[in-house]
Amino acid sequence: MENIWISSWKHCDFFGKADLVILGILSVYSWYIMIEKILTIRDVSKKNKIFVSNLLYKKEIKKIPCPLYSIVHQLLLFQRFEKNTSEKFKEKIEKLIMKEQKNLEKNLTTLATITAVAPFLGLLGTVWGLLLAFTNMAIKGSSSIRVVAGGVAEALITTVLGLLVAIPSAVGYNYLRERIQTVVDEMEFLIPEIEDYLKEKAQSSEKDI
Repeated sequence: MENIWISSWKHCDFFGKADLVILGILSVYSWYIMIEKILTIRDVSKKNKIFVSNLLYKKEIKKIPCPLYSIVHQLLLFQRFEKNTSEKFKEKIEKLIMKEQKNLEKNLTTLATITAVAPFLGLLGTVWGLLLAFTNMAIKGSSSIRVVAGGVAEALITTVLGLLVAIPSAVGYNYLRERIQTVVDEMEFLIPEIEDYLKEKAQSSEKDI
């Protein structure tokens, strides 16, 4: 028995094949985004933990390519060149955390778009396939399976592929949003410790002067 995907592909016309190719591309791209984001978030979490360990145990803070280091580094520059007040500090750190959150959320909008668009592309192929089936029935004057098989196969396979693209993308999107929010919450939780570190830095700088 021939593979169902190959058989359905053979029965599709140009429009149906184009629809399947687009869905295939979206599937590959969605999986690329999800895998890349999972690896990025895992790396960020690991490096943030190292930074936190150094911060809490008063160790020397080394340059670590992670959001927390970037935030503290920017705050040190801000503290050096701007008159530091409580309100300005809170506003600055909120902006920096939002900036890091946006960096982590990069391409998530694309993943959400794929989740929304894929079922509609599948539905489009379904409607087109049914249209072909009924058109063939009208032209041939017959409702035999051989006459309608091509249109029905196209109608069904595009729906299946559309759902196979949308479901993992939806699950991945929600999972990644939750993981990113966890990372952001952990950074916000450390704001008091960051404030204490910056105060100590400012006091040590004053003593040196």
